[in-house]
Amino acid sequence: MGIKADHTTNKTTCDEAYLSNISYLTNACDCVDNLHISIYLLSKQRFIYNNEALSKISGLHSEKLLEQGWSYWYSLITDKERTYVKDRIEELCSKPKRQHPYILKYHIINENGMTMFLRHEIIFHGLGNQVLAINYFFDITEKEKFEAYLQTVDNSSVHLADEKAASISPRETEVLKLVADGFSSKQIADRLFISNHTAVSHRKNLIEKFNVKNTAQLIKRASRMVELW
Repeated sequence: MGIKADHTTNKTTCDEAYLSNISYLTNACDCVDNLHISIYLLSKQRFIYNNEALSKISGLHSEKLLEQGWSYWYSLITDKERTYVKDRIEELCSKPKRQHPYILKYHIINENGMTMFLRHEIIFHGLGNQVLAINYFFDITEKEKFEAYLQTVDNSSVHLADEKAASISPRETEVLKLVADGFSSKQIADRLFISNHTAVSHRKNLIEKFNVKNTAQLIKRASRMVELW
């Protein structure tokens, strides 16, 4: 079985009881090899399930994730990305919205010392009176390497972005993707838990950085350089 419950004295009974209630879900997760899945129970603020495939993310100790929670996961993230990812996940879990998946991309260094580039999707689901954060992890290390190779052999692609466009921050990238999805500044503010004024400022800064005149031109030019979908 792929179910790995937290076996500490105070948590085992509660977790096993809840896992039995969602056994149809965990059984489905056990049957896939190419999806790395972990389930986080918001009310208890801990992970209650990892599928077997999760441990295949090059030496990840899924038991530690169950025992230590997010603190263990954050310890794997590279130094320059850790604070941003931690703040973003905590922000999302504090005000979960069951609409679209939230996507993060960052690097981890696993316990084998291997650096990996991950795509992390978080989707919130309600089951009864509980809210689950379903975490999907995708290893996109090879994709990053391939794209880096393309940059070295195709000089023209390097010149597509000027220095200002290449300097967009992780937060601006999030805003840019939401702009591309057609969200208004107010909707972006609500989704990112920022003020409307801040959302408008991000939009204006992006238009300036990409040296365009309006939102339509921004999306068209940015789509050549940033993964918007």
